[in-house]
Amino acid sequence: MALTHAGAQVVIVISLFAAITSLFVGLRLWTRFVLIRAPGYEDTVLIFSWLCFVATVILIGLQVHFGLGTHGDALSESQVQNLQLCIYINISTYCASIGLTKIAILIQYQRVFPTPKFQIWCWSFIAIILAYTIATVAACIFVCTPIPKFWMGGEGKCIDTFASWFANAAINIVTDLMIIILPMPVVRSLKLARKQKYLLMGVFAFGTIVCIISIVRLHSLLIITTSEDQSFDNAPVAQFSVVEMGVALICACLPTLRPLLSKYISGLGHSSRGTHSSNINISLGGRKSGMPSVGAYNMQLSTLGPKRGVERLESEAGDEDDKIRVVTRVDIKVSGTDGQGPDTRESSTESLFRNARNDGHVV
Repeated sequence: MALTHAGAQVVIVISLFAAITSLFVGLRLWTRFVLIRAPGYEDTVLIFSWLCFVATVILIGLQVHFGLGTHGDALSESQVQNLQLCIYINISTYCASIGLTKIAILIQYQRVFPTPKFQIWCWSFIAIILAYTIATVAACIFVCTPIPKFWMGGEGKCIDTFASWFANAAINIVTDLMIIILPMPVVRSLKLARKQKYLLMGVFAFGTIVCIISIVRLHSLLIITTSEDQSFDNAPVAQFSVVEMGVALICACLPTLRPLLSKYISGLGHSSRGTHSSNINISLGGRKSGMPSVGAYNMQLSTLGPKRGVERLESEAGDEDDKIRVVTRVDIKVSGTDGQGPDTRESSTESLFRNARNDGHVV
C-alpha cells in the first residue's frame, strides 16, 4: 500500500538509526576482535542485543507495509491482523535488546573496575537486570490467553497493557540511571589527566540521553494505551523504540573505541603515567644495544641535547684547549614487545583504569 506521511517518517527514522547504530557496533567489533584482539563476553552479549535491534527494525518496516501510520478504517482485516502480529513480536525483541545492552555494559564494568565493592554492586545489577529481562520477555510472550488473541482477537483475556508498559518504562529509566551513576565515583578517583577524566565521565554520562528518550517515549505510550486508532497512533512509539535501542547500543560501544580513535586523534592514546612497555634499540657507532624502557610515553627525547638525537658532554677541568667534546649520535627505534609495532591493547579505555588501579589510585 502507498506510504502515508506518518509511515514515511517512521521509515526514515528507523533506517537512519539502524545505519548509525550498526556502524558503531561494527567499529566496536572491529576494535575488539581485529585491532586489539581482546574480545570479551560483553561483545557476544552485545551482538545478540544488536540482532534483536535489527529484528525490531525489520518488524517495524513490516508494520509500515501492513498499515502503520495509516488510519484503521482504511485497513483490511488481514492487514490489521498482520500489523498486530508484528507488534506482538516487536515488543519482545525490544525488551530483549534493551536488557541485553544493559547487561553488556555491566559485564564490561565488571571487567574494567576490579575493586571488590564495585564487583558486588556490578554483579547485583547484572542479576537484577537479567532476571527482569527474562520476566519481561516472558510477560510479552504470554501477554494474552490464548496467545493468538493478541493479533486474532476473539475470546480470552490479556494483561493490563497500560500497567505493564508503564511499569516496564519506569524500571528501564531507573536502571539506566543506576548504570550511569555506578562508575562515576571510580572514574573520579582515577589519577588521570583532567582532560581524559572529563572525557571518560562524559562518555559514561552519555547514557543520560537514553533516559531522556525513555521519558519522552512515555507520552506516546500514554496515547497508544488509550487510542481507538492504534495503527495510526503507534507510529511515534515505534520511532522512539528504535531511537532508544540505537542510542543505548551506541553508548555501549563508545568506551571501547579509544584504540581506534587514538590512531587519528593525538592525546587519546596517552595516559597520565607511562605504562606502555616497549624495547628501544640504540645504535652507538654502528653497534646496537637493547634497553627496555620504563614509561615510554613520558620519555622526553629533547633532554638529549640542543639537537634531537645528539648528546654533548664537556669536561669540567682544564683550559679550553683541554676540553674533550664527545658527540654521540643516537638512533632510537621503538618497537612493540612482539616486534610487530606498538601493542595497541594498552591503548584501550580499560588500560586507563587498570593502570590507575596498579598505581593505587582506585578506591
